[in-house]
Amino acid sequence: MKTKNEIFIDLLPLKTERLIIRQVSTNDVDLMLKMDKQEVTQKFLGGIKNKTREERIAFLEKKANKFNEGHAGQLTVCLSDGTPIGFTGLSINESDNNAEISYLFDSDYTGKGYCTESSKELLRVGFNELKLHKIYGNTIEGNISSIKVFEKLGFTHEGTRRESAYFKEDDSYKDFLDYGIIDKEFKIKF
Repeated sequence: MKTKNEIFIDLLPLKTERLIIRQVSTNDVDLMLKMDKQEVTQKFLGGIKNKTREERIAFLEKKANKFNEGHAGQLTVCLSDGTPIGFTGLSINESDNNAEISYLFDSDYTGKGYCTESSKELLRVGFNELKLHKIYGNTIEGNISSIKVFEKLGFTHEGTRRESAYFKEDDSYKDFLDYGIIDKEFKIKF
């Protein structure tokens, strides 16, 4: 019998009206390097990254190899023409029947609904195809765009992990905000 991770991997690529969600590959290195330098993209991730092309290729290889090991992981979100515009993920916890959702987009493509659209598709697959009980995610306080995505998709703010993230740039600690949605809430909303 296949695991939920294996079933999810078999369903890829996923397609929506405007997007393709596929396994990450080393071909996504230019997108990653571009996003590493985007202040607005990195603002809530600890700041600008100064990684080399080789370091990012090795990082992407590691992420891609998870699929070969039967574990769903980082995914690339592309426009329907194949242009990569961001990353998302659904990290499935088989034993607890839940998953963590994550997303990060090229700032040139934010504010257009792509994050909400790709996340909604991951929720649909997670709840309808994989029969997960819960999908959860988190963001840093002040990341209004991410909070809005969670709210549009029907997630509930479940808690705050006070001052859990350190930001070296301004020597400050910020709160992590935890969000979650359970299967019956998704079915009511969508």
